Amino acid sequence: MTVAAVVGDEFRHEAELGAWWALRSQPATVAVTVTEVAVTEVDTGVGDVYEATARAVWQSLSAEGQRRYVGFSDPRMVTAWLRSMVGRRLDQVTEARYWHAEQRGPDVESLLHAWLFFDHALPIGIRGRGDQFLLATEDPYGSYDMGPHGRTEVGPAQHPDVLSRFIGARLNDGAVIRSHHSEYSCGLVLRFGPGDLTIATLADEWILAPGAPPAALTRHSTVGPFVGGGHR
Repeated sequence: MTVAAVVGDEFRHEAELGAWWALRSQPATVAVTVTEVAVTEVDTGVGDVYEATARAVWQSLSAEGQRRYVGFSDPRMVTAWLRSMVGRRLDQVTEARYWHAEQRGPDVESLLHAWLFFDHALPIGIRGRGDQFLLATEDPYGSYDMGPHGRTEVGPAQHPDVLSRFIGARLNDGAVIRSHHSEYSCGLVLRFGPGDLTIATLADEWILAPGAPPAALTRHSTVGPFVGGGHR
């Protein structure tokens, strides 16, 4: 895989990762050369080149439907996104939750996915896969019924669930949590005015915790430096 386009280091990094992601399901004999990367200062955000490259590779191989785009988890990209959000207010949180027999489980147990809406920024979807924490610029999907297996309800985060407590607060700083067992991010520590919030995934389970990351998480991961230069 080669990036022949003339582009800055961060977007080159995204193009490389996006191409490798798309090639994961392809034969080892496939070779890809990225010849052009078009970006603008206003419209191109973190993750855009990554997704565009993955989709371009799938299209060129007539393999668009073979692997659905699910987001990025590279620590360098997650750090860049986090840095771009510092100073913004969290205006809204939308959650997808599992319901069965007209009931839902506790906060962490019923949460499927969430979307964070920071002011003057596109919504960012968060989801977990094993120990891999994924971010994607996307709108929330709609609620849907699963018949006898229950339903998925999508709507605003509600008190007293953890994510709802930080709506309206400004993000002052943050750090990426990196798994000891892979090259991926497994979560974030978000430092708001009212306090810290840990969002992470561990063994396919969400961790949502006000304050510092719990011991169950830090045994398997490392909290990186705060992007704004703050201290834990």
